[in-house]
Amino acid sequence: MEPEEAPPADFNPLLEAVKYWGNWVLEEARKELAPFYPVDADGSIPVGYLWARTIPCQNPACGAEIPLMRQFWLAKKKNRQIALHPVVREGRVEFEIVARGSKAAGRRGLPSYSPWPDGFDPSRGTVRRAVATCPVCGGTVDAKTTRRLFREGEAGQRMVAVVTTRPGVRGKLYRLPTAADREAYAAAERALAEKRAALRDAWGMDPVPNEPLPPKGTLGFRVQGYGIETWGDLFNPRQQLALITFAEKVREAHERMVAEGYEPEFAKAVATYLALVIDELSRFTSTLNPWKVDAEAIVHVFGRQALPMLWDYDENNPLGMHGGTWTNRIKEMISVWGNISDLCRPPAVVTCSSATRLPYPDAYFDAVLTDPPYYDNVPYAYLSDFFYVWLKRTVGHLYPDLFATPLTPKGEEIVAYTRREGGFEAGKRLFEERLARAFREIHRVLKPDGIAVIVYAYKT
Repeated sequence: MEPEEAPPADFNPLLEAVKYWGNWVLEEARKELAPFYPVDADGSIPVGYLWARTIPCQNPACGAEIPLMRQFWLAKKKNRQIALHPVVREGRVEFEIVARGSKAAGRRGLPSYSPWPDGFDPSRGTVRRAVATCPVCGGTVDAKTTRRLFREGEAGQRMVAVVTTRPGVRGKLYRLPTAADREAYAAAERALAEKRAALRDAWGMDPVPNEPLPPKGTLGFRVQGYGIETWGDLFNPRQQLALITFAEKVREAHERMVAEGYEPEFAKAVATYLALVIDELSRFTSTLNPWKVDAEAIVHVFGRQALPMLWDYDENNPLGMHGGTWTNRIKEMISVWGNISDLCRPPAVVTCSSATRLPYPDAYFDAVLTDPPYYDNVPYAYLSDFFYVWLKRTVGHLYPDLFATPLTPKGEEIVAYTRREGGFEAGKRLFEERLARAFREIHRVLKPDGIAVIVYAYKT
C-alpha cells in the first residue's frame, strides 16, 4: 500500500474547506434560484437587469409613467456606443436600443441594433436633482413632489433593459425586456413570500432585514426622504430572495459540517467566512448599484461613503461568473485571505472593545497603528449596519454576544454627528473629548520605547 501523498507546503485546510463549502452553497442556491434568472432561447445568459424607478406625470392632461433615468447610455466607449432611445407611443414611454461605432453591433454574432437617431444625446435623462421631466408632455415634477410621491407609495419601477453574454461572443449584449423576464421577476416575488414566511418561523426573525435605517438627516443617508425606511427596502424582491437563500444555504452548510464531524470551531470558522461572502454579495445586489457605462459593469453600492438615492440601477444575476456574483466574490476573497493568512504568524488575536478602554495592561504593545475617524467625515457605524444585518441572519446565532443588539452599538462612536442635540459644535466637542481619551489609552498600552502610527488622510 503506497503512502498517502503529503499536501503541498502552502496547503490551507481552512481555505480549502471554504472553497468546497462555498461551491456547495452556490450549487444548492442555484437549484432554487436559477428559474428566476432564465437563460435566453439562443443561449444568452442574463448578467444584469437594468431598472428605472417611476412616478406618474402630475400634468392632469397627461398622467404618463415617467421612467426616472439619469441618462440613457448602456455602453459608452470610443468605438462602441449603445443607448436606450425613448420613444412615445400612445401616451407611453417605450424604448428602442440604438448603437453606433465599429464595435457596437452587426458582426460576429452581435445583435443588430437600431440606427442612431439624429440629434439624440443619451446624456440627457429624465431626472436631475429629483426634478423629473415627462418625455410625453414635457411637463416637470418638482423635487418636493417627487419625494412625496415616493413616500406616499405612488412610485414604482420598470425593467428597461437586459444585459447578457453569449458563449463564443465577446462582450456584453443588450436587449429589451420580454414577457418571460417580467414573469420570472413576478415568480421571484411569489417565491419570496413563501420562503420569507418559512424562514421567519425557523430563524425567529424576519429573514429580510426589517431594522430601521438611520434617522432622517443622518450624515451620508438621503434615501429615507423617498419612503425607504428599513435596510431591507434597499433590495428589490428578487434580490431579497437571492440573499436570504444564500444565507439559508450557509446555515445549512454549517449544520452539515457539524453533522459530518467537523471540529466545532473549524465549522464555525468556515461558516463565518461564507457569511462574509454574503456581505460582499450584498454590495452588488441592491437597488443602489449603478451600471458603469464606460466599463459595461456593475458598480458596488459604496462608490463613496454614503448611501444616496439612485434613480436607475442594475440588478445583478448572482449566479453568473461576472463581477459581483457569488463565484466572483468568493474567488477574490479567498485570494486575499490566503495572502493575509501567510502574514499571521503567530495567529492574530481580535477583540471587540472601546478604543477608550482597551483590555490590555500598561506598556503592553511594541507598536500601535490606527487610522482614526475625522469629525463628521464618515458615519462608520451606520454604514456598518448594511453588513451587520446580513451577518446577523447568517451567523448571528453562532456569535450571540456580538449580535445581541438589533444594530451596531453607536453610543460610544467617535464621530461628530450633527444630528445630536446641540448640532455640530456639540458633536465636535464630544468627538474631540473621546478622541483625546483614545489617544491617552494608546499612550497607556504602548511601551516606553514603542511606536505609535496615526494616519490622517482627510483631503483638508
